[in-house]
Amino acid sequence: MQQDPDLIARSATELVGDLNPQQAQAVQYRGQALLIGAGAGSGKTRVLTRRIAWILTQFGAWPSQILAITFTNKAAAEMRERLSALIGPVAEHMWVSTFHSACVRILRRDGKAIGLNSGFSIYDTADCERLVKLIAADLNIDVKRYTPRAILTRISDYKNNLKSWQSQLKTYAPDYRPGQRGYQIGNFGDIEVLYSIVYAEYQHRLAAANAVDFDDLIGRTVELLRTQPDVAAYYRHKFRYILVDEYQDTNHAQYVLVRELAGVDEHNAAGQSALAASGAPAAPVQMSQQPAWITVVGDSDQSIYAFRGADIRNIQDFERDFPGAKTIMLEQNYRSTQTILDAANAVIANNQGRKPKKLWTALGKGDPIIGYAADNAQQEAAWIAGEIARIHVEEGVAYSDIAIMYRANAQSRSLEEALINAGLPYQLVGGTKFYERREIKDAIAYLQAIVNPADNVNMRRILNVPKRGLGPRAESIIVAWSDARGTTFWNGVDHLDEIEGVPTRTAKQLAAFRDLMRELSAFAAEHDAKPSEIVAEVLQRTGLLGELQCSEDPQDASRVENLSQLQSVAAEFEQNTPDATLAGFLETTALVADSDQLPSENEDSGKVTMMTLHTAKGLEYPVVFLTGMEQGTFPHSRAMEDASELSEERRLAYVGITRAKRRLYVTRAAVRAQWGQANEMMPSQFLDEIPDTLIDWKRRETGMERMRGGWSNNSFDDEFGGWDDSDTTTFGGSSYGSSRSYGSRSSYGSGSSYGSYGGSSYSSGSSGSSRRFGSGASRTGRSGSASYRSRYGSSSGSSTSSRSGKVTTRRTTPKSSSSAGFGVSPSAALKRDNGLNIADFHVGDKVTHDQYGLGTVVDTVDKGPKSVLTVDFGSSGVKRLMLRVAPIEKL
Repeated sequence: MQQDPDLIARSATELVGDLNPQQAQAVQYRGQALLIGAGAGSGKTRVLTRRIAWILTQFGAWPSQILAITFTNKAAAEMRERLSALIGPVAEHMWVSTFHSACVRILRRDGKAIGLNSGFSIYDTADCERLVKLIAADLNIDVKRYTPRAILTRISDYKNNLKSWQSQLKTYAPDYRPGQRGYQIGNFGDIEVLYSIVYAEYQHRLAAANAVDFDDLIGRTVELLRTQPDVAAYYRHKFRYILVDEYQDTNHAQYVLVRELAGVDEHNAAGQSALAASGAPAAPVQMSQQPAWITVVGDSDQSIYAFRGADIRNIQDFERDFPGAKTIMLEQNYRSTQTILDAANAVIANNQGRKPKKLWTALGKGDPIIGYAADNAQQEAAWIAGEIARIHVEEGVAYSDIAIMYRANAQSRSLEEALINAGLPYQLVGGTKFYERREIKDAIAYLQAIVNPADNVNMRRILNVPKRGLGPRAESIIVAWSDARGTTFWNGVDHLDEIEGVPTRTAKQLAAFRDLMRELSAFAAEHDAKPSEIVAEVLQRTGLLGELQCSEDPQDASRVENLSQLQSVAAEFEQNTPDATLAGFLETTALVADSDQLPSENEDSGKVTMMTLHTAKGLEYPVVFLTGMEQGTFPHSRAMEDASELSEERRLAYVGITRAKRRLYVTRAAVRAQWGQANEMMPSQFLDEIPDTLIDWKRRETGMERMRGGWSNNSFDDEFGGWDDSDTTTFGGSSYGSSRSYGSRSSYGSGSSYGSYGGSSYSSGSSGSSRRFGSGASRTGRSGSASYRSRYGSSSGSSTSSRSGKVTTRRTTPKSSSSAGFGVSPSAALKRDNGLNIADFHVGDKVTHDQYGLGTVVDTVDKGPKSVLTVDFGSSGVKRLMLRVAPIEKL
């Protein structure tokens, strides 16, 4: 085969000379199926791009034969940039894109075969919710009880698992016909009836509007390949090498899509048919078209998107799905210090059924992990703000090199307050995104309606935006006419003169709207290659911009800036896209992901980044604060009784830890407000899984824990329990003990210096405790062993839930000292030793507890005198017990 003349020839040495042995092996592997098990920071993007270059230059493939799939536009752009450096400008013509972008290209070209015209709209979440609300109103569904978001989640599950609306309707509501009017859902015994009817109607209306949602982009492409042999044959002939990044994040639909594009199942089925017809024994069958070569890159330890439908079995079962597949593990990390990697390795090792993998680095041991135990969430946040200010001033760490990560968005409030009080710049990832802002959605709705007049959702959205006297009554007139004729909403507006009984004033306003849309459509057709000019025309002619410019509301000034930014985005799209069109511009805005909006790696935003752990995947920062490390917060409370969910939470912890390059902080709070209540929290079991030698605790205990029972004199050396003389640590030039407390709001929030700690006054005595606990938890008078009980599950039954797993999170209510759970004083309980040996206990063993009764051992942690047993006591919940003092007996 003659090589592409634009392809830069690269020698084998140039492509693999600077790689480690495992990376080089992965780049050069010759075979149909390859799994590259790429640990965090192991250089997977480099390996993937070098493998593509190797396939082109050493295997003699054409660029058009390669399909490389990533999960974000940002990752795809980075891959294209690296490929350009390796193989020249030809890289720009390769299919290097996200799953959704690749499917859009396929559906734009061939979707007509399954009833999808090339100008289809792509609905985002807001559009989908609006459509479900319209359906719910027609079917008399209570949207307060059955929210559009919940319904869409179930519909998404159906689509991710390739369950068609036809099959769901046949099973649960065979009497319903999509598109029928006057049907109202009455009483139903199975919620699947409601979901199936809405699913069917939802798909019917999407089809009528020539629109798809994000899940449809994958599902309908699979439908196209499965039902149109000629189309499938075209793409199977075209793509001979398929490479998929982040394979552990694929759902079932994406898994099937890859197999369909590669022709794996078609080849297997053809081979089986040939064997069956000949009656011959099993033997290799020569096919005219061999399946494409598949390379997948991923890390099962970073599979954290099960809630989005990701199926970890796709990567775990790769060798079974592709017989003869080769697996190459990349374990050398180029990002983090060995201390950080040792912590990550220790945590993830507790997950069962994973492929053994141990990350290592040549970067050296590095700084110890820094730990801090706060009295409450406000103190935790204040200490973090103070530490950020300190390392910025004293160590010269740029704000943009620092990230604060948390399990749930709700945790960001106290952190934001602390950063604001400290005057520290920050950016919050995951707030209201640019394309979800009302004024942007309105402008894009006009553009969508121009490109696709059949788009009922967006056409109805803009009917009275800005307000032009066309309220619900006018809308209902058009809806009734168009529904009766089975046509689109726009067709009703366009044929306004044929509708009888329209009030004169309403008819006049509808005619003005009709004329406006006709004129905008004509303008867009003449200037299709200039999306920025179309945006400007729409903003001006519709009055969207003028209304905001005339407003005296200060917030509307920022909305004007947002609209200006939209026009700038369109202009940038023109400059970067040779064949720019309005439809192409709308496609790019629809496919933007959360992480695509983050600053580039080398771009200094001048701000600390705050984000959830799920958003953080794929990113890295020199300094990372991993916050909220408490049972019930992280791991999340709902994971405490489900082994698979707990494993995913542990993978999430692994992801968080490995985001740090040079320094990692882990922080926790003894009290956290939830649903308006102050809840006492025990330390996260993930902290327990990190070797104690790796963590330098700046504050090992909370003030509440110190005041309970004088543990500092009991030599109780559990890592989250008491502390003895050896636990005193110097910080800011002096050692601290029970007379000092760090990061209270009063000390940090009143303009005190963040850069110096030695001279500040911190109080942790009883006189200061009520001031530190804004929730009032410190005034409850809890005594002695409460922290010990929350840590080791020996409370007196005052947990907020039983089987739910929330035993780790209890409301702080007054308790007398007699509630120690052992019938002895706290100090006596800590000194006792029942003589039990952790080596005698194994997962699955049955034990009996004096208070909780019969239980099953679900985990053991051997730490000598600090050994911990985790036991599932059924209705009493899952408890973590310190073995030497637990009142248990093995059965």
